[in-house]
Parts: sequence; structure tokens; C-alpha cells
Amino acid sequence: MVKSNEQYDESRCKAFVCDLTQDLLTDQMEPNSLDLVSALFVFSAIPPEKMEFAIKNIYNVLKPGGRVLFRDYGLYDEAQVKFSKASDKRLGDNLYVRQDGTMSYFFSTEDVKSRFEAAGFSTVNCQYIYRETTNRQKEMRIDRIFTQAKFEKKNCDGL
Repeated sequence: MVKSNEQYDESRCKAFVCDLTQDLLTDQMEPNSLDLVSALFVFSAIPPEKMEFAIKNIYNVLKPGGRVLFRDYGLYDEAQVKFSKASDKRLGDNLYVRQDGTMSYFFSTEDVKSRFEAAGFSTVNCQYIYRETTNRQKEMRIDRIFTQAKFEKKNCDGL
């Protein structure tokens, strides 16, 4: 569907499907070739034991000085508080299963920093973002907490 769009320009981007936790990105693109990776609500759906591979996978395709923009669910987000009340939803520390069977992991700033720094990234910034959302139909106010960070690749080491 993406490739059939009239605005898709193969000289500027490459659309492909892969499993970030097991398929090497370097099979689809050159190592050290990207300036930026946007990881918005990606890692919360990855099992914690597979995150290291996924982060190193991204590291290998970024140029030195390339950056990762990270945003995901933060520790003590309202969704986590709701999950924690149902013992059958808890799979592990900060890891829960949703009704549809998908996973949801909630990150502390220390957790996400240590995972990316262990893979060779330096932390540019890492913080919690607090937002209040309102469901007008149900007349509910919901406190949301997100973990947002920017990481930079410093050298050319990889997997």
C-alpha cells in the first residue's frame, strides 16, 4: 500500500517489513546510513528480553552522530495503574498484557537510559512528559505519563 502511493519515492525512502527483534536491519539498508530513527510507542510492545537486540539493530544503521527519538509509556501512567489492579494482566516488572493479547511495557527514565547506553548510545535528554487527557463522553480525566528521550550514536561499533 505504501509503495503504491503516487508520492512514494524510492530514491528518498525504502519501505519494508521486518521484526526489529530478530531481523537484521542491515539486510534491508546500509550500515551507518540513517540520520534519525523515530521510535514512538514501539518499545512498549517488545518483550524486555528482546529490547537489547532491537536497540543494537537500530544502532547499526545509524550514522555516527545519528539520533533516536524515543517516546513511550512512562512508569505509573494511568494505564499501568489500571493494569496493576488486575493480577492476571501482569507478566513481569512493568510488563502487562492488554485485552487484545498485545503487551505493554512501562519505562522509567533510568530504565530506558540504561538500555540505550548499554548499546553504545549517549543520552542527549531523557524525561517524563505529563499530560492530562479528558474523555468528554465518559466525563473522565486521565493522567498520562510518557517517557521521552533523545539518544545519539557516538561511534561505529555494532552487533
